[in-house]
Amino acid sequence: MEKTDTAKKPNGIGRLLQIAGPKKFQLFLAGVLALVHAGLALVPYILVFQVMAEMLEPAPDYATLRETLILAGVAGLLSYAVLYASGMLSHLAAFDILYQLRRYAAEKIGKLSLGELEKYNSGALKKILIDDIERIEHFLAHQIPDFFKGLTLPLLTVVYLFYVDWRLALVSLLPLLFMVIWFPYVMNRADTRSMLKFYHQALEDMNSGIVEYIRAMPVMKIFRQTADRFHKYSGTVHGYDEMAISWTAKGAPSFAIFMSFMSNALLPILIFGTWLYLQNGLELATFFLFLILGTGYIKPVFSLSNMAVQISMINRGVQRMDDILNRPLQPVPPFVGKQNGHDVVFAGVEFAYVPGTPVLEEVGFSVSEGSLTALVGPSGAGKSTVAQLIARFWDVSQGEIRIGGRPLMTFSTEELAEKVSYVFQDNFMFHLSLYDNIRMGMDRSREQIEAASRAAQCHAFIEQLPEGYDTIFGAEGVHLSGGEQQRIQIARAILKDAPILILDEATSYSDPENEFLIQQAIGHLIQEKTVILIAHRLNTVVNADQIIVFDTGRIVGRGKHAEILESCPLYAQMWQAHRRTQSFSIR
Repeated sequence: MEKTDTAKKPNGIGRLLQIAGPKKFQLFLAGVLALVHAGLALVPYILVFQVMAEMLEPAPDYATLRETLILAGVAGLLSYAVLYASGMLSHLAAFDILYQLRRYAAEKIGKLSLGELEKYNSGALKKILIDDIERIEHFLAHQIPDFFKGLTLPLLTVVYLFYVDWRLALVSLLPLLFMVIWFPYVMNRADTRSMLKFYHQALEDMNSGIVEYIRAMPVMKIFRQTADRFHKYSGTVHGYDEMAISWTAKGAPSFAIFMSFMSNALLPILIFGTWLYLQNGLELATFFLFLILGTGYIKPVFSLSNMAVQISMINRGVQRMDDILNRPLQPVPPFVGKQNGHDVVFAGVEFAYVPGTPVLEEVGFSVSEGSLTALVGPSGAGKSTVAQLIARFWDVSQGEIRIGGRPLMTFSTEELAEKVSYVFQDNFMFHLSLYDNIRMGMDRSREQIEAASRAAQCHAFIEQLPEGYDTIFGAEGVHLSGGEQQRIQIARAILKDAPILILDEATSYSDPENEFLIQQAIGHLIQEKTVILIAHRLNTVVNADQIIVFDTGRIVGRGKHAEILESCPLYAQMWQAHRRTQSFSIR
C-alpha cells in the first residue's frame, strides 16, 4: 500500500489500481481474458448469420450447416469458460486486496491518537471501513472485467456491422451517440456532484444514528421512548430519506428520457431496414443480423456507463478512506540517552481538547517509581485527562511528560504499550471467549491466565459459567455484571504486568461484598509498580503515598491524607461529603 501524499494520489480507476499493488497483474490478466471472451462471444452470432444466409439459399448445404452450428456452440462454451476464468482471477485478487486494505486500515487506526479518531463518529468509521471498502472489492471483482468487455465487445460488433452493411451500421450507432452525449452531461452537472457528496454524508450520519440508537436501547425502553422520539436516529434516517427522494426527483426526468430512447433503440433499425428490404437493397439474413446485434452491443456499453456512476460513488469513499490512511501519526522524535526507571513527571503541562478551551493548566507533579499516587477532585476537574495523557491518548499542548527521565513523546506506540497498563472505568468486552478476553492477544499460557484470574477474584465465577473460560461473552443467556466485567479488566492488567499502572475508578461497579476482594486484587496488582489511581471513593486512597487534588484543571492540593485534610479546603469538603454518604440511609 503506497503512502504518498493525498494530493498526489490519482482518483477513480487509477487510485483503485494503485491500491491493487502487486495484484495489478492478476487484474490485468483478468481484463485480458475478458477481452478474449468479448471476441469469442461475437463468434456464435457471426456463424449463426452464416447459417441463416445458407438456409435462405434454394439448396442449402446441411452438412456445412451442421458443422457451423457445432462450431458456434463450441465458441459459445469457450467464451463462457474464459469469462469464468476472468471472474475467478478478478475475485481472488479483489478479496486479497480487501483483506490487505482492511488490515492496513485497522493497523493505522490502532496507531492513531484518540484525538485523531474522535474526528470520526462510529457511523462514519463503519461506512468507511466496511461499506466503502466492500464497494471497492465489488468494483475490482466485477467492474474491471466488465470494463474491458464493455469496451471491446461493442467495438468489435460495430466494426463487424460496418463490414456487413455500412448503412444500417450508421443507424445502429444512434443509441451509442446518444449515450456519449447524455452521460457526460448528467455526471458533470453541479447538482449530481453535490448530491453524491450529500449521499455519503447522509449515509454516515444515518449509520452513526443507528449505532447510537442501538447502544441507547436499554435507556429507551426504560423511558418508553420509540425510534421516532430518538431524534438523532429518526432525524438521520429522515435526512437520508429526504436526500434519496430529492436525488430521485432531480434525476427522474433525464433518466426517463434516456430509458425511453434506449427502450426504443431498435425502432430506427426496424424502420430503415424494412424500407431497404422492400426496395430489394437488403438481404433478409442481414436484416435479422442487425435486429439481433444492431442494439445488442448496447448492453455492455450500458454496463460501462453504470460503472461511471459507481466510480463517482467510489471516488468519495476512496477519498474518505485515504483521509484515514493518511492521517498523521503522533510524532516520535529520536531519544539519545537512557531511561532510568519508571517514575512519571509532569512539567508545566497544559492541554485542551478544543483550542482556546483549556482542560489542564500548569500541571506539575512527580510520581516516584513503585509508589501509589491518587488523583481526586470533582467531576470534570481533569483527573482522567491526566491519566490518559500518560498513555498518550493525546499530546500535550504545552509542557512535557517524562517516564524515567525520557520524554513521553519519544516512546513509540509499541514501547508505550509495554510500559503502561490502563484499567478503564468503562468496561469493554469483546464477543469472544472469556479466555481470549483476558489474554487480549498476549503470549501467555492457560495457567498464567487462570493465575491472573484468581488474583483478580474472577476465577470462581468464570468456572461456574456453562463453558468456563471458553464461554463466549454476549452469547445467549450469558451475562456478566459490571463488577464482574471490571474484574476481567483487572485480570488483563495483572497478566500484562506493565511497570506503570493507571486505575480509573477501578471499583466503581463493585458491590460492598466484592469491593474488599477487588481491593485485595489491586493490592496484588500494584506491587512494585508505579501506580496512578483515579478515585471518587476517598476511603480507598487514605493510605496512598501521595494524593493530588484537582479542581478546574489545576492542582489545588498535594500530600498525604492527613496533611491535605488540613491544608486543602476542597479535599476536606470532599472528605466530609464522603463520610456523610457512608452514614446515609433511606428512612
